[in-house]
Amino acid sequence: MASEVGICNSALVKIGASRIVALDEGSKNANLCGELYPKLRDDLLRSHTWNFATVRAKLAQLATTPEFGFAHEYQLPSDWVRTVSVHDNDAGAGAVEYRIEGRKLRASAGELYLRYVRVVTDVNEMPADFREALALLLARDVAVPIAQSNALRESMADSFREALARAKSTDALEDHPESLPPGSWVTVR
Repeated sequence: MASEVGICNSALVKIGASRIVALDEGSKNANLCGELYPKLRDDLLRSHTWNFATVRAKLAQLATTPEFGFAHEYQLPSDWVRTVSVHDNDAGAGAVEYRIEGRKLRASAGELYLRYVRVVTDVNEMPADFREALALLLARDVAVPIAQSNALRESMADSFREALARAKSTDALEDHPESLPPGSWVTVR
């Protein structure tokens, strides 16, 4: 069973550093991993529309309204990392003009349906290739403070880019391609 400590240990092993038992054990390696892990995880989640992290929600309209530009505002979910799409119907068709300001989504539509990437904290929900990319990203960021090596940092950065490309490719293959709406050449026939 995968764990945050397991991902951190994978990163530490990649740079030749000592393994940890817990993120709160008080060692330099544990403290650094404990500080960087959630930031890098969320950054990696935000970098792509990961299937395992994408969810749908109907947003509740807030009682407040924007000063100008849009008729309504909606609170983004607490686990929101990035928006995938916004619709005014539950079929997910059509596009809605919107703007995200702070933790609120502003739009003129009376109802909003949101597809978004969420924060995933349970590492067992993450595919193995995502976990490997995350470990390499963490290894890249701890290489200098722990191993004192810029060359190792560059090597981990190269490995991370390869792992990320593979993880994104695999993730994309698990998706059915979205159909494009018929163009005007079809609708005028």
